[in-house]
Amino acid sequence: MVSVNDLPSVSIQNKDKITHAMFYFVFVFLWGNAFTKNSKTFFKVFVFAILYGIIIEIFQGVFTETRSADFFDVLANTFGALLGLLLLFIKKIT
Repeated sequence: MVSVNDLPSVSIQNKDKITHAMFYFVFVFLWGNAFTKNSKTFFKVFVFAILYGIIIEIFQGVFTETRSADFFDVLANTFGALLGLLLLFIKKIT
């Protein structure tokens, strides 16, 4: 058998940004599906998700000593939310 210590380690650059994008993709897609399927609701969910992400980043920078606000987290959140919004519209038209 191979020891776990003998396995090569895998390093993914910016995996926290990928995690942010994936979370906001799921966030927008699931919440968009939870409500009526109209474009206005989709945009409201998208805007709410973006504002939520911005507020969380601000709180991290202001109210914690161990975390910091990161503009690139906001960009990753926005990218994931946009993908979720895109999937909602694709699902709506099919």
